[in-house]
Amino acid sequence: AILAKRPFPVNLFWTIVSVLVPTALRWLIDRGAAGVPFVTYFPAVVLAALFLGWRWAAATALFSAIVGNRLFRPGFTVLDFGRADFIMAGLFVLSCFILINIGEIMRRLLQDLEAAREREAMLSAELGHRVKNLLAVVQSMASLTHRSSGPAEFLDDFSARIGALARATDVAHAREASAREVGARVETAVAPFRDGANIRLSGPKAQLPNASCIPLALILHELCTNAVKYGALSVAGGAVNIRWAVEGDGGGG
Repeated sequence: AILAKRPFPVNLFWTIVSVLVPTALRWLIDRGAAGVPFVTYFPAVVLAALFLGWRWAAATALFSAIVGNRLFRPGFTVLDFGRADFIMAGLFVLSCFILINIGEIMRRLLQDLEAAREREAMLSAELGHRVKNLLAVVQSMASLTHRSSGPAEFLDDFSARIGALARATDVAHAREASAREVGARVETAVAPFRDGANIRLSGPKAQLPNASCIPLALILHELCTNAVKYGALSVAGGAVNIRWAVEGDGGGG
């Protein structure tokens, strides 16, 4: 209810309710005879700030002051505004300011918590996807190794592929990367998936900009993962060709 998005008419309706309900309550109690005519409006200001936002809470405070003053101090005029009235008005404004800020802070905290919950759910789903892909890659690597290695060499070859996969994963998720030769970066990314000539690389030497290193590694890793799960690398004899070219002034690949 606090984080719900409401149209303007709905906010206006609840702002009016936030003024009318405290007014009716004060009228039923003693019609302001006991003094402090605005005391019933303070909870309404807090609730308006919490559920509607600080702008509507400020409108609630303003209209509450006008309605409460006219109903519970009918003989009061601006010309009669003395020192005590200045003090009371100042205290009312200060109280409303504090209450509106408290409501707005609580509202923003809840918004931050909701955003954090959504991020956590997204990251959890992404983690599940990555783990599923990684397990599929390991299974495919085991199948590739089994096809090309005998029983005596299987453990060593499979361990080498696992090590290459770990290195490629480190490169793909590194926070910083130096400019490197495109061929070397491609070799590192596809190493876990290579089995003889099943992946063929061709292209000129070129330096990859820092900002492109990690995206390239992620793209190649994802494409190779799809290839071993559903594409050419999922069958015996399947092959993938990777080619790159330099265009323009030679600054990019």
